[in-house]
Amino acid sequence: MSSLEPKVAAGQYPKSGSGSPLSLTCRKYGAGLRELGNREWSVALGEPPMRWFVPLGTTDGLAARHSAAAAAADLAERGWERLGSVLPREFALAVSWLEAPMAWTYVSLFTLPTNAPTLVAPLGTNRLRLALIEPDSIFRAALIHWLGRIPGVSCVGWPSEQIWFGQPRRRTEFDVLLVNRYAPAFVAGRFKPARNQAADASLVFGYGLYPTSDDIFASVSGVDAGYFLRRRSLTALLEPLSAAFSSGQLVPAEVPRTLRRYFQNLFTLEAETATAGGLTTRERQILACIQRGLRDKEIATSLGISPLTVHTHLKHVFHKLGAHTRTEAVVKFLEK
Repeated sequence: MSSLEPKVAAGQYPKSGSGSPLSLTCRKYGAGLRELGNREWSVALGEPPMRWFVPLGTTDGLAARHSAAAAAADLAERGWERLGSVLPREFALAVSWLEAPMAWTYVSLFTLPTNAPTLVAPLGTNRLRLALIEPDSIFRAALIHWLGRIPGVSCVGWPSEQIWFGQPRRRTEFDVLLVNRYAPAFVAGRFKPARNQAADASLVFGYGLYPTSDDIFASVSGVDAGYFLRRRSLTALLEPLSAAFSSGQLVPAEVPRTLRRYFQNLFTLEAETATAGGLTTRERQILACIQRGLRDKEIATSLGISPLTVHTHLKHVFHKLGAHTRTEAVVKFLEK
């Protein structure tokens, strides 16, 4: 992050509702999500645990200071319940895939003003059919919008679990159900985790919403089996499921094994360190699969990654080895 150095006299710098100077910064998470990307100024408003970064819609420092002061005054007068529908907020979405060890992927996103258009991807074949339960209407609309932007994913949402439990057929209409981890029904254990779910029902995973990624880490405590939190881009947020969805249809029986393989592989890649022939560990693994005659989807399933990731690694292999075909790549590597 970069900090804004105010060019105003002491005492003229805008104050927050608590009387402390406002903290303006250029956040790095707007790239690809906000029109101004990581050049946009944001201000931190509110008090923990309701302290949020609010993007100010400008790259101009002076304009940002004025907008920040106005936003702080509005917040002091109206509170987040009313102001949240007008001002966008940055938030972190963390999806919990495993409990022991605790393994999450997370991404930074933004809420949308109530008058902003919301993207709802249509349900259809060859799409991961995603449903979510989120009581807060502002965050629910944002989650539907952003998750629906992930290629190959469709998403709908409801404010409570009553619709889900009241209409059993819905449990077979969707591949995955995301439930806020702090919702009473989830805390009470009414939702079965993915490993215990029936074969013909949606797989259930918990998620959390936090002001920043630091708050995710702060919420993790008392985890005897350890934890692993991995920041991803929006399009890669659901990556742990990709190998189980490589055929265009989620295979529930494959999900628990796929999830564990995905996170275990992160510890065996040696941080993608370059090895013999200039190839990374992952690239050599893919070449080994090609030697066995595996196709892209089979390689993806074997390594717990997506077919698109396999294709990307192969492009790097061809470039490094100066090869044009898979067979040529294997031969050139063995000659190293």
